[in-house]
Amino acid sequence: MNMTSPLASPDLGGYDFEQEAHQSRVVLVRFFGMGLFIAWLCCTHISLIFPGPGCDLVARNAFDIGMRIGDIGTFVVLALFARRIGVLSTHPTACFGLATLCTIGSAVCGLYAIPSVNIPVIYTVAIPTAIGGALLFCLWGQVYSRMGITQAIVDGAISCVLAFIVSCFVSFMKEPFAVLMTSALPLCSMVCVALCLRVLPAEAPADQTQRYPMPWKLLAIMTIGSFIMGTSSMFLSNADYMGSIHRILATGAFGVVVLGMAYLHRDKLDARMLAMVSLGLALFSLFVVPFATGALGNVISFTEKFAFVFFTFFVLLVIVGIVHRYDVPSLRLFAVTRICTEGPLLLGLVFSRAMVHLELLDNMVVRIALALAGLVLVLVCVLIWKSERFVNADWGAQGVGIVSKQHVPGPHEIFMAKCDALAEQYGLTKREIELLALTLQGKTRTQIEQELYLSGNTVKTHLRHTYGKLGVHSKAEAAEIFHALA
Repeated sequence: MNMTSPLASPDLGGYDFEQEAHQSRVVLVRFFGMGLFIAWLCCTHISLIFPGPGCDLVARNAFDIGMRIGDIGTFVVLALFARRIGVLSTHPTACFGLATLCTIGSAVCGLYAIPSVNIPVIYTVAIPTAIGGALLFCLWGQVYSRMGITQAIVDGAISCVLAFIVSCFVSFMKEPFAVLMTSALPLCSMVCVALCLRVLPAEAPADQTQRYPMPWKLLAIMTIGSFIMGTSSMFLSNADYMGSIHRILATGAFGVVVLGMAYLHRDKLDARMLAMVSLGLALFSLFVVPFATGALGNVISFTEKFAFVFFTFFVLLVIVGIVHRYDVPSLRLFAVTRICTEGPLLLGLVFSRAMVHLELLDNMVVRIALALAGLVLVLVCVLIWKSERFVNADWGAQGVGIVSKQHVPGPHEIFMAKCDALAEQYGLTKREIELLALTLQGKTRTQIEQELYLSGNTVKTHLRHTYGKLGVHSKAEAAEIFHALA
């Protein structure tokens, strides 16, 4: 199966806006597929679902460690060999094969290795099982990088709600059906991502004359946030399963809240708003840490995970924007981002278990010190974030010529820069320039409605206001003004 778009232009040096008009015709598949992948990540972390009540905690911990080793190891390999691998979706046989391996490995671990407490088999199977999950993450990153930011925000929120629903559905299943259902999720998600990539514009291969730096400031924020999240279950007496349950609850709640924000603030919804919500939740959690006993420990665990979901989504949206606007190859960027998520998260878990094992959390001085340390880390994140002038900037990740040492703007970057100049010159709002950009790319009104989740009347109203500010009466006249810009 060809997982790249059959509509791709053979001229990889240009940007085909007619191609861009062919957005996904499988919207429900996209929601469902990403939701299935998130549900697999959630369900495999809950011992009450995978493999079920009464499992041996040593075996479960071995499975978790094996999965994390395989996960991080795969992302390291993908990051190191990203240029050689190229666009991940151009290797459909390998992707489907590893997704199938992920499904089979999940079933073997859930049905046999963990229940039988066979530690060597658990590690032997869990590590390769994680490979398919890592590839799925990067493939869904490629899918989201072909969308606009509004579409990515709303699609991601709906996927989180669906993941919560699927996880709840699986949790009510009896053994061994819960394990079988969980195991089937990666392969089903792989089918969905393949369908999406067939109708989305293809990602162009990396320009071999350029190198692509990493957005280290953004990744530093991700690293700090992941470590804090890894410590969020520190005050739970039943952290072995409640921490993961809180993660699922936070994922579902995030989806609902963002959909509400999209409905109430549709003209102002952007990645910055998500970051501000995560900051408030994180500060609340850390201020409560010194008093985290009993039920309050559950509150901290949930709110920190809730903040982390918001925060992670913010970072991923910024990365999606970098890939989409600056034509940066997606594979290495998403792989390194995941390393900066999973590595610090694992360190946070190890730190938490050490604190519990040493029985240090009963000391109020230690609790206050932990809260202050967390607040300092959050302050560092804020300072790093504020050092970047615009949240939708390139964060230092745009391509740089190997010989010239200069960045050569691509066609899409030039197009978006002209849109920004047009908005500034004529006082267009964020939503107005977004609608105009889609119109200039040749998209129909129906496609714009689907991408921005707006009614037909709303699209007409925005376009009428936009044309009024430009002093024109049609798309052709607006295009003339656009092309006249220097």
